[in-house]
Amino acid sequence: MTLFEGVIIWLLAINIVTVVTYRYDKNMAGSSRKRVPERRLLLLALIGGSPAAYIAMYLMSPRHKTRKLRFLLPFWGIVLGQMAFIWFYWQFWQRP
Repeated sequence: MTLFEGVIIWLLAINIVTVVTYRYDKNMAGSSRKRVPERRLLLLALIGGSPAAYIAMYLMSPRHKTRKLRFLLPFWGIVLGQMAFIWFYWQFWQRP
């Protein structure tokens, strides 16, 4: 297996786990059952699950964590950091 294949497998797996975790947390909201800590939700986004987190937050109904600024600021910081990393990688390490 190449590094590229390993990264693709990781991203698929972490995004599946992320969307399931965000949906689970949303289903537990408003009940007396234990919720997923916000730090864990942000960690999932940080380690590669930000596309699935976005889908779970904004594109799936009902929306989840879209009004809580204390959660949104770190989330969008993670997304911007990931985009910056990809841009720098593309600019400086992928040039021939």
